[in-house]
Amino acid sequence: MTVTAEPGTSVIDIPIIIRGRVIEPGDDAIEFGGRGGARFRCPDARNHAADLVLRDASDLTDLHETPIDEIIDFLAELGPRLDLDRNPLLQTAFRLCLDAGELTEPVLRPVYEQLPGMFRRSRMSAQVEKMLGKSYLDGWVELGRRGASTMRMRAIGTRQVHVIAGNVPIVAALTVQRAALTKGDCLIKTPSNDPFTAAAIVRAMIDLDPDHPVTRHFAVAYWKGGDEQVERQIYRPSRIEKLTAWGGMSSMKHIQRYLVPGIELISANPKLSISIVGHEALENPAAREEAALGVALMAGRMNQTACSSTRVVYVECGTDPDDLDRLEEFGIAVHKAFLGLPPHESTAPKRPDPGLEDELRAVALDDEFYRVIGDTASAGVVVSRTDEPVEFADSLTNRVVNLVPIADISRVPRWVSEATQTVGIYPERLRERLRDDLALHGVQRTLPLGASLSAQAAADPDQTVGLPHDGTEPMRRSVRWVIDQSVDPV
Repeated sequence: MTVTAEPGTSVIDIPIIIRGRVIEPGDDAIEFGGRGGARFRCPDARNHAADLVLRDASDLTDLHETPIDEIIDFLAELGPRLDLDRNPLLQTAFRLCLDAGELTEPVLRPVYEQLPGMFRRSRMSAQVEKMLGKSYLDGWVELGRRGASTMRMRAIGTRQVHVIAGNVPIVAALTVQRAALTKGDCLIKTPSNDPFTAAAIVRAMIDLDPDHPVTRHFAVAYWKGGDEQVERQIYRPSRIEKLTAWGGMSSMKHIQRYLVPGIELISANPKLSISIVGHEALENPAAREEAALGVALMAGRMNQTACSSTRVVYVECGTDPDDLDRLEEFGIAVHKAFLGLPPHESTAPKRPDPGLEDELRAVALDDEFYRVIGDTASAGVVVSRTDEPVEFADSLTNRVVNLVPIADISRVPRWVSEATQTVGIYPERLRERLRDDLALHGVQRTLPLGASLSAQAAADPDQTVGLPHDGTEPMRRSVRWVIDQSVDPV
């Protein structure tokens, strides 16, 4: 990997990695323009597509026969090598992600600093035991009474492709970990807004032991999505069995073109998140400040780029003038809370969003129906004066939220769906009242307003190991559950 120009105008060389072999850009290199002006060069994936996936499933035997505890030991040894301060390749990935993505340096740095902790032995061991069971990965487990059973089951590793998202670089580390812990052969297709983090992690794996079975079953490559010369060689049921895809609606529709019997899609579909605030937040200053901070955290973390980021906030409130005045006061408090968040949680965006700014100016002119506080350069709040969100609610970004008054808060579950990932709720009595109905309508996580899984993991990691992701258990789906039956007990 080389930098070919001065910082700010650099073109970064990113290799293709195929099972321990690093292929640097050469005569066939293609230069790509990443998001945010970042530029990088990669080898032409069309020249390597046939080698990126494992043609013969029997070649998985070495990893299949490696005890899961040995795999965990290997990954645990990898963890300290992912220290951002000591790993030059991760430092390059960090700089490129900073240039190409929407996260600012104070928000992005803690994300990379999480990587070593993700590979703690105790964490991974508990994760495998909870999600799969180590014994199922290492052998055939009797299903009936021991010694009398004629039925056994085993979790078998598969040939996997992971088309990952780049909005939060932790996805690259999660993918590496999940593939290794399921004894899978894994090709990672990297995104243009984070094209190097996965490669940097696998390079560290190669430096640790290029011949380890885990290392020998990872490939990492970037190609422009939609390149049929690459994709038609990869997305074949004779070469892959599981296709995990993250991303927006257009990329998901594109991936579905290749789905045929024999390829199972494990989708991390596009998600939106909301918050729900009870009437208590409008009734006294202390509750108002507490709820306002909660909303700011739900929307502001990761600078509103994550699937869990709130965009619309439904507030238990009527629409008479006094109620709307209190709602506007709450909006002012939310805006103030945004501006007071610590930098590691949230910062002002990198740049204003011109399209969203135009939308805010337009609705600000319609003061019978909306009030606008702030802007897209720092933070903003759109206060609806009817029980309808703004038409552009799904496009809210740059720490801008829409407060919507709802007299009957029990109606909110009717407006969510499987596309609604996270709902932050204030106060607790309202969360307990609404959680079942929200879950029935598709919501995947409810939590106290302002809370986060990362904070809970730090306080009590045992509770957060092996949780479902977007309502599914991707590790369980990444293996094939095989039944073996004998005539007599074995």
